[in-house]
Amino acid sequence: MSTVEPTNPETSRGNPAGVPVARLLPLLAVLTALGPISVDIYTPSLPAMQEDLGGSDALTQASVTTFLLGIGVGQLVWGPLSDRVGRRPVILMGVGAWAVACVAAAFATSPEMLVAVRLLAGLCAAAGIAVARSVVRDVSTTRAQMASRIGLLSMVTALAPVLAPVIGAGIAALWGWRADFVAMAAVGGVIVLAYAWMVPETLPAARRESGGVAAIGGALVRAVRDRELRGVALALGVHSFGFYAYVTTAAFIVEREFGHSPAVFAAVFGSNAVAVIVGNQLFRRVVQRRHPVSPLGVGFAMCAVAGAGLGILAVVGAPELLLWAASMVYALGQGLVLPGSHSWAQTTAVASGAASALAGSAQFLGGVFGSPITGLLGPTAANLGLVTALASGVGVLVWVSTRRHVPAEVPT
Repeated sequence: MSTVEPTNPETSRGNPAGVPVARLLPLLAVLTALGPISVDIYTPSLPAMQEDLGGSDALTQASVTTFLLGIGVGQLVWGPLSDRVGRRPVILMGVGAWAVACVAAAFATSPEMLVAVRLLAGLCAAAGIAVARSVVRDVSTTRAQMASRIGLLSMVTALAPVLAPVIGAGIAALWGWRADFVAMAAVGGVIVLAYAWMVPETLPAARRESGGVAAIGGALVRAVRDRELRGVALALGVHSFGFYAYVTTAAFIVEREFGHSPAVFAAVFGSNAVAVIVGNQLFRRVVQRRHPVSPLGVGFAMCAVAGAGLGILAVVGAPELLLWAASMVYALGQGLVLPGSHSWAQTTAVASGAASALAGSAQFLGGVFGSPITGLLGPTAANLGLVTALASGVGVLVWVSTRRHVPAEVPT
């Protein structure tokens, strides 16, 4: 399978509207962070929401799972659609609808209503998440430039889970949990206005896929048939199974298993975010000389080893500092995996929107299945180590198999 290099942003073909990339990237970074922002900003308020709306804890928490499901499914539609009608209308329509869904969540009167509107919000937020990476491909000159920019977007996405809960908790403390959703709606409105004012269309009509909206299914079939892209999506999906298990279990381990305060958990999670950012920066340097497949493989291996180490250390009763060190290695590996997967997907010979959709959908659907797994096994460090080691280990195996399909002329 041949690799398609992104076109030149400085020419009429690569960046026909002359979009200033420095002005564009911050907007794209916010778009790709809509997922963690939409979830983490209100998770500190889940107990208060359950008390206010009634219903079980599980039903209220289902608002998170259904949102991730919406993102996973929605990308399969928005990505290929943007290859046909352009990036700009998809982003404006999707983010605008996401803002409306956030307003609806603010007026939820029951947990069932909250779950329903959060599913809708996920379906809509998927537009910005999937299409932002395609816009990067539209305006990038080379594979290295594109991969470096996707690494930057991933770095912002890594910061969102750390900052969003702090901001959300502060908003809720002042005005109640419903204000979190009003704040998200306001962010959506600002994004729509800024994108409509500042960013022209980046995919000219001459470079769009033919067939209209009805051809979306065919585009997804072609994406799945591409051996490179299929392998990237599968590896990212199984790895994300373990990563989202980590995200949903870490607080239970720090606070319940080891008896620390929420402030200690915040420090642990914050240090992990720093490690993810360091990994992102390493990725951006490496891809200046290498295909994204190389740092991606290293990231999968680091996460598998760190997961195994976490499990073993927990079983033998090692000092907590060593368990934290294992979590830092895992987070560093995650900083290589996320940009590596999405960059590799964008270098395949598949239309950008469809490629972004398949990889992004695999990431979030892996999260849908992985997030509750340790709740079933027991939210302990030993179980989390087992899950993350197996998930990233399978990712390594898929990576090894898929790596063979990278063209021989591409340095890896």
